[in-house]
Amino acid sequence: MWFSRIAVSALALSLTCQTSLAQGGSGDWTRVQTLPAACKVSVKIKTGEKYYGELVSAAVDTLAIDSDEPAYPGRVIRRREFRRRDVQEIRLIRPARSVVTGAAIGGGVGAGIGVGLDATAKSHEYRGVIALVLGALGAGIGVAIAHHHPLISKRIYISR
Repeated sequence: MWFSRIAVSALALSLTCQTSLAQGGSGDWTRVQTLPAACKVSVKIKTGEKYYGELVSAAVDTLAIDSDEPAYPGRVIRRREFRRRDVQEIRLIRPARSVVTGAAIGGGVGAGIGVGLDATAKSHEYRGVIALVLGALGAGIGVAIAHHHPLISKRIYISR
């Protein structure tokens, strides 16, 4: 009974937060122009393509970023310029928060798997070691994923 109340409360809270975040997004291009150079941004254009990179410049009708893109072999930095009318959404990426969040999620998953494996062990001589090792491994994987696919961002601009 108490679990269902908590679940309903959490669902209601998450829906109100999403609504307020959606209303917080602005169609005001001046917010883009005031961003400092070299900050990490995500740009989604109206054709659906998404680019991540560092902001180079933001003028009245254009936006330029140095986009970090996959290439063979490895990754390559390409200068991308977008017209304002082609941009759907711009987000300010929070790389440090994304990496910490990725580490926490990965570490939690790894530790949870380790605790499950440790519970089935016949010998409890080294209790908790597998959880620690898998937690550290999971945190490392979470950091790597969050570094290339940021988890935390703030909407700066959305076209209307």
